[in-house]
Amino acid sequence: MRRRPRRARPGQGKTQAMHHLVFPINALPSWQCVPNGIDEILWSADLKALAMERYYQQVDADVCYFLGDIGIQAEAMGAPLIYASSAMPSVLAPAQTVAVPRPAEVPRMKVNIEVMRRMDQCLPGKLRCAQLYGPFTVAGQIAGEENLLRMLSEDPAGVKRVLAKTFELTRRYALSMLEAGGNLFWISDPFAVLLPPDLFWEYAGRYLRDLYALFPELPTMLHICGDTTPIVADMVRTGVKGISFDNCMHLMAIEDQVPDHVAIIGNIDPVECIELGSTKDIVAQTNGLVAMMRQKDNFILSTGCALPPGTPLENVSLFVDTGKKALAAETSDANTTYRNISSAVFSGDRGGASELVDQALAQDRDPLAIINQAMVRAIRKGSLLYDERKCHLPAILLMVDAFYDGFQRLEPLLPSKSTEHKSTVILGTVKGDIHEIGKNLVRIFLEIAGYKVVDLGVNVDEDAFLHAWDRLTPDLIGLSAFTTQSRKQMGVIVDSFRTRGIDQMPFMVGGAAVTPEIARSLGAQGYAKDARQAVRLADSLLGKP
Repeated sequence: MRRRPRRARPGQGKTQAMHHLVFPINALPSWQCVPNGIDEILWSADLKALAMERYYQQVDADVCYFLGDIGIQAEAMGAPLIYASSAMPSVLAPAQTVAVPRPAEVPRMKVNIEVMRRMDQCLPGKLRCAQLYGPFTVAGQIAGEENLLRMLSEDPAGVKRVLAKTFELTRRYALSMLEAGGNLFWISDPFAVLLPPDLFWEYAGRYLRDLYALFPELPTMLHICGDTTPIVADMVRTGVKGISFDNCMHLMAIEDQVPDHVAIIGNIDPVECIELGSTKDIVAQTNGLVAMMRQKDNFILSTGCALPPGTPLENVSLFVDTGKKALAAETSDANTTYRNISSAVFSGDRGGASELVDQALAQDRDPLAIINQAMVRAIRKGSLLYDERKCHLPAILLMVDAFYDGFQRLEPLLPSKSTEHKSTVILGTVKGDIHEIGKNLVRIFLEIAGYKVVDLGVNVDEDAFLHAWDRLTPDLIGLSAFTTQSRKQMGVIVDSFRTRGIDQMPFMVGGAAVTPEIARSLGAQGYAKDARQAVRLADSLLGKP
């Protein structure tokens, strides 16, 4: 007979609703809280528990992990690992023989079970995460990842025999961790993203479903690295209560595929933002994501993957504190108001959008908040779906019409746009391109921020930009391109200025056809992916605080 995890005591289990939580994935930076190396900590319950306790004294996360590593299940089944003092262990080679041990008989699993017992004691009222790795990922480690992928075609029955073993160890380990005091069941299955989408359910999804079904009353979460857009529906089908999305994904582009009863978890970049970013970067990116997602009641703020071990602890704490403050900044009524406005703009309902904006103003809602958290959100979502060919130009045009109808009501109430002593920015969509939605939003946001903006319109060639420079001597030029073909004109325009000897003129570029790498190759000084980032970039390029 299968053992079941103990029933949650008061203060456990459902200690928190899965609503607007804030936490980073895993607790790898906790190793910095003790003087020992990672290779030593992983084998000691005392060191690991001490590191965890000290870490959460500094980081007020809503979900608490301990220092977990991806190789523990594979190692228990026979795969050798490589250990290091300042890096997480990794699998050295496939297993020669595959065992399915009892977790209580595996030294490192015994450590984790004991640490979970101590978390139960020292973190009452918190969600304590029993983090495991999915059967397909563990199968790739013990059989060899490339070998397992070949077996999908050459020996599918063999793959399922391996999965039966990795599933059984995962089941046993999950039971042990949850009986020890875990009250949230998390599975990371990063290798599953390499499955062809039509094979995901057969070789990963159904095993995940069977694991989650063991714990119907507990909060459950699933993380798969990479772009999981093709398998979102199958991830939902597993019955999991929350899905964690990688930072390479746009949450607004997939939010309609996730039902309201399943949490959308994510997805700040753990490396570029939290580990390597400045204080300003962390605050800006965290606030920006919350502004776009807070109106979703099923949103949970987290990182797009695990934080690296070397992430500064002050950065982790800043991320969590900033996220909590941002999520608490608006009431439920305000979120409902912004959600309704956003929905009207997204559906192209001009009359409805205008009426809802008027109602929001009557409720004393901040005009800038109406723009940022409702109207711009709708346009950004439409643009993301357009990029993925899930939304088409007629619908985009209707969204823009609804946006401008609402904006006309808000414009007189915005902060003064006096241009005296303000920097001048020239904007234009380059020759060969007639798309202006993104450019127009950039213009609006720059004007709100106090810039004098001269908009040259669309299909603008290098001569027009040079003529505008002669007349206006701007401080910054912004170029937009929506198509791959038209972005070549950006380089032509930048080169035309350099040929004239205008070497100090900064250019910022953006649009669907541009990336940071392309911006650098074109000779531009900066890239902005949206209107809000364009303002921050302009401030940075022009030395504004």
